[in-house]
Amino acid sequence: MFREVLVISNNKAIIQDIERLVGALADIKRLYSKDPAKMLNTEYINPKVLVSPQVAFYSQKESMPVRETAGRICGEFVMCYPPGIPILAPGEMITPEIIEYIVYAKEKGCSMQGTEDPEVENLNVLAKK
Repeated sequence: MFREVLVISNNKAIIQDIERLVGALADIKRLYSKDPAKMLNTEYINPKVLVSPQVAFYSQKESMPVRETAGRICGEFVMCYPPGIPILAPGEMITPEIIEYIVYAKEKGCSMQGTEDPEVENLNVLAKK
């Protein structure tokens, strides 16, 4: 999130122009600022890789609802765009923090990619042996 604005002006700007700019910026802040309490405070979740991506990719999998996958090993990629960086990769443990991030990203309208389920209601996890 950007919090700074660089304004470049010249000697032909008049005080009314500057006041109009300041007013417009105040309106933008008032209309579009978000309550930090409702935003996640984590941008990066350190993955816990339990098996190699190759082993996970080729292992037997089962589909489960996202909210029920905590503690399981992911069998597919889960990415949201923007920024396009994987949230999960095959072989990584699914934690409650990751589930919360996936649900948050979906609610905010991020484009979710990489999963077999296009709605990302279910995730492929490694089948229990």
